[in-house]
Amino acid sequence: MRLKHIKLAGFKSFVDATKVPFPHQMTCVVGPNGCGKSNVIDAVRWVLGESSAKNLRGDAMTDVIFNGSGARKPVSQASVELVFDNTDGRIQGEYANYAEISVKRLVTRDGRSDYFLNNSKCRRRDITDLFLGTGLGPRSYAIIEQGMISRLIESKPQELRVFIEEAAGISKYKERRRETENRMQHTRDNLDRLNDVRDELGSQLDKLQRQAAAARRYKDLKQQERKYKAELQALRWLNHEQQAERLRQTIREHEAELERWLAEQRGSERGTLELREQASETKAQLDDIQQRFYQLGNEVTRNEHQLQSLRTQAQQREQRQQQLHAELEQLDLTYQRDIEQDVEIKLQLEQLQPELETAAAAAEQAHAAFQEHEEAWLQLQHDYQDFLQSQQQQRQREQQLQMQYERAADQRQRNEQQQRELQQLEQQLQAELAQLAQSEARQQVEFASAELQQTQQQLEQQQQHLQGIREQREILATQLTQLQQGEQRLLGRQSSLQTLLKAAKADWPAALAQWLAAQSITPLGQVRDLLQVAPEWQLAAEQAVHHWLDAYVVTEAPAHWPEQLGSRLVVLNEQSAPPDSLASKLQGHLQQWPWAQQLKLAVAEDMPGKTATGQADVAMLSSQGQLWSAAGYQAAQIAEQESQLLQQSELEQLEAELEVLQQELQQCEAQQQGLAREREELEQVVNQTRDNYSQQQAALATWREKQRWQAEQEQQLGNKLAANRERQRELAEQGEQLQLQQEELALQQEQLTQQQPDADDAVWQARREQLQAERQQLRDTAQRLQQQYQDKKLQTEQYKSQQQHMQTLLQRVEQQQQQAREQLQSLAEPEAHQEELEVLALQLEELLAQREQVDEERREWANKLAEVEQQLHDVSSGAKGVEGQIEKARQRLQSSQMELAAVQERSRNVLAVLEEMQQPLKPVLEQLSDSADEKQWQQEVERLQNAIGRLGAINLAAIEEAETLAERKEYLDQQHEDLTASLETLETAIRKIDRETRQRFKTTYDAVNSGLQELFPKVFGGGSAYLELTEDDLLETGVAIMARPPGKKNSTIHLLSGGEKALTALSLVFAIFRLNPAPFCLLDEVDAPLDDANVGRFCRLVEEMSQSVQFIYISHNKVAMEMASHLAGVTMQEPGVSRLVAVDVDEAVALTEAS
Repeated sequence: MRLKHIKLAGFKSFVDATKVPFPHQMTCVVGPNGCGKSNVIDAVRWVLGESSAKNLRGDAMTDVIFNGSGARKPVSQASVELVFDNTDGRIQGEYANYAEISVKRLVTRDGRSDYFLNNSKCRRRDITDLFLGTGLGPRSYAIIEQGMISRLIESKPQELRVFIEEAAGISKYKERRRETENRMQHTRDNLDRLNDVRDELGSQLDKLQRQAAAARRYKDLKQQERKYKAELQALRWLNHEQQAERLRQTIREHEAELERWLAEQRGSERGTLELREQASETKAQLDDIQQRFYQLGNEVTRNEHQLQSLRTQAQQREQRQQQLHAELEQLDLTYQRDIEQDVEIKLQLEQLQPELETAAAAAEQAHAAFQEHEEAWLQLQHDYQDFLQSQQQQRQREQQLQMQYERAADQRQRNEQQQRELQQLEQQLQAELAQLAQSEARQQVEFASAELQQTQQQLEQQQQHLQGIREQREILATQLTQLQQGEQRLLGRQSSLQTLLKAAKADWPAALAQWLAAQSITPLGQVRDLLQVAPEWQLAAEQAVHHWLDAYVVTEAPAHWPEQLGSRLVVLNEQSAPPDSLASKLQGHLQQWPWAQQLKLAVAEDMPGKTATGQADVAMLSSQGQLWSAAGYQAAQIAEQESQLLQQSELEQLEAELEVLQQELQQCEAQQQGLAREREELEQVVNQTRDNYSQQQAALATWREKQRWQAEQEQQLGNKLAANRERQRELAEQGEQLQLQQEELALQQEQLTQQQPDADDAVWQARREQLQAERQQLRDTAQRLQQQYQDKKLQTEQYKSQQQHMQTLLQRVEQQQQQAREQLQSLAEPEAHQEELEVLALQLEELLAQREQVDEERREWANKLAEVEQQLHDVSSGAKGVEGQIEKARQRLQSSQMELAAVQERSRNVLAVLEEMQQPLKPVLEQLSDSADEKQWQQEVERLQNAIGRLGAINLAAIEEAETLAERKEYLDQQHEDLTASLETLETAIRKIDRETRQRFKTTYDAVNSGLQELFPKVFGGGSAYLELTEDDLLETGVAIMARPPGKKNSTIHLLSGGEKALTALSLVFAIFRLNPAPFCLLDEVDAPLDDANVGRFCRLVEEMSQSVQFIYISHNKVAMEMASHLAGVTMQEPGVSRLVAVDVDEAVALTEAS
């Protein structure tokens, strides 16, 4: 494998597309300093995956892109492509069959970096993996640049180890080991997290499994409870239906009885009509008198209440008088105690007054003396201040006048400036007023108001329409409720009939059908299914054939007819039905029933004349179901309500009614849904209209606010304009005053310069000190006496305050005494109350007399009414028995009807409960056991409810959650097993990698060490060099190099010269190349520190190794240039742009020799 050529475009100084060929094993890149030779080395390093801009002699990766020159603009991208010859198959893997391999990298200024393998986009890692173990890489020993020689020799043991590893080809093992360790770490992390999750899930699963078990038990119990409850309701429904049927029969009997008694009552009522009218007139008159009697009674009661109230008030007034007398006595005692305290306080004040006057006189005298001396002191101070100020006033006055003059001048300038600014402001305000006058706020307010009113009308219309729809929906809801109630009623009756018909069917037809099938006989059907008869003969026909209803009908008798068949098989004949037989009333196949052909029909009125025992050769049937035969008379055994045929007819009629009712119900529901949709649509429209209305209200409010703001702005601008003009007038007046003030100040300055004060400061100072000492002594005396006076005065004020407080208390007690006496005086006038009592007593006597008179009259009319009622009683005494019987019959009828209504309500409640339980009655009845008992089922329901209650709180979602959690737990357990197995596999791989790494590293180390010891004497012409390990662990040990050139015994390699270090490094590199030669070796001026003799040795060594390694090196040394088979010259004729000039040395020599 060798490098064929490099293609550069936009990379550093190679702005133009440049191809650098390497046709021979030794190529020397030459050129002056700074022409871009090292950029070729950087290009190779960059393509091989270098990610550090610093190692490419830049600050950022975009620095590799040509950045422009004096004559060229920067380019947007840079690309470098390496083309390898892989005919020897050095590259393994998927590219082993390629004779030529292209590796390319492209970078743009926006930071995008792409890699390509054979023009296919790939990852940077793909490039790295491609060259693992070949010795090629961005920082491998195959690329030795300027300064790397010294860094290689002076590198740390761990850094030097990297070169040995690359030579050993274990870099790919280290990469795999690093990846494996990362995977192991990730696996351990995942395993830790998985264990945490599994532990948490385990605890949750235990809890959920317990809850799920309870939930399953709860569901089972609830299912049983639901079943028993439904069956209990079905049992109750059956009991209610049976009880209701009995009650209906009882009601019919009571109705017939009541009708008989009512007919008898109507016959006796006409005789009592006149007496009733007379009694009514008498009673009306009595009611009028009774009304007057009650009114007088009410007035008497009201009068008595008033008398009682006045007597109660008199008692309360007497109690209040006693209470006030007690309060007066207490107030007298309090008043006497307060007077004594007041006298004591006055005595204290009289004793204190002389002391206060004495202290006041002393304080006044001291104060007068101090004041007299203070006046002298103040006069001295004043004179002294006059003296001091007389000197300052001259200077201050001069300064003051000068400052006033300057201020006046400044003020005058400011006034002029303000006048100019105010004139500009006036123009601006007038412009703003004109702009506000043209605002559209007024027009917008009017437009928004009109639009808002229109929207409001539209909203009212929509709301009215919506209200109409709601009313229609309420009507439809009522109709729907009625239809649903009717449907439930019909369904209940349908279920009841189906239950009765099912209960009436025998349980043996299935066995008979199997027997007939075994005899190869196909029946026409059962009698109940084939029986079709005229309506008036239905009850009679069923009465006659009810024993055969479940029998099968056949056209021919079986060969062997067991006795147990009995009435379970009907065999038809081919004869026609006689006209007076039961068969003539039948339709279909049963007209050929022999027994029905023999049964004659007759009306019931003719039957009593026949023989009671019947005749031997005839059987007769009445339309009511009575049967006469040779066996005797048989009464009708099936009531109309028990007739299965009638029940079947009613069931068919109910099904037809139910179908019609359900259609009406669907139509009603459809109408209701249509109205609901229309209501929803209209509500959306109403909501939209409301939103529009709200938005228009907000817009109107905004425009009104803007209009108000505009008016305020106009008002404010007008006020500002007026204030501006007033301010201009004031400034003009101030300007005139300031001019006059300046003239006056100039005159005062001239007068002030003529005044000169005189003074003697020492005399004034001595006099001030003397008066100051006297003044301090007098002040102390005055303050002491004043304090004594203040103490006496404070004590006096306290006594005066107490005296005032006592006066206040005395006045308050006197007021309370006066109020109590006034209340006693007001309570001491009972004459008015007594007169009122007497008047009420007289009124009461009059009312009692009137009531007695009216009561007498009431008794007379009551006697008259009693006489009339007695007559009426005598007349109607014969009818009372009838009325009693009617009342009893009605009571019995009402009782039965109420009981029937209660039973029907209970039946409906049962159906409602079943509907609420979503348990149709029919399936429940079909599954109901024949031995079911209501009391036993109720006990079972209670037992189940108690069992459910003992379970406590139930988490019904626990079953599903537990299943989900169990599945997740199982999945996590499987993951745990997979991760554990994966971890063991990775650990095995690590051990295998470590074993191979140790083996390869030890073999390579020994080989490189041997090669170094062999090459070093060749390069130096003697001396020795070797490698040594720093640790025992071959996986972690570093590698140190020790070199001793001929005649030297240095203790460390750092003591060698630069040339010696370079030759030592080259010896090491070439030793590595001998062991594991890279496809090529790049040398960047590594011969620079060598002298000519050493360069010669270096060239011979390179030439020797070039038989197996391709060398591309940069050099300025002529000896090195002569060694090359191909020269690649890099020039920079255009500043900043590198170009290539290639010379094939062997071809040039051949041409020279030929010429």
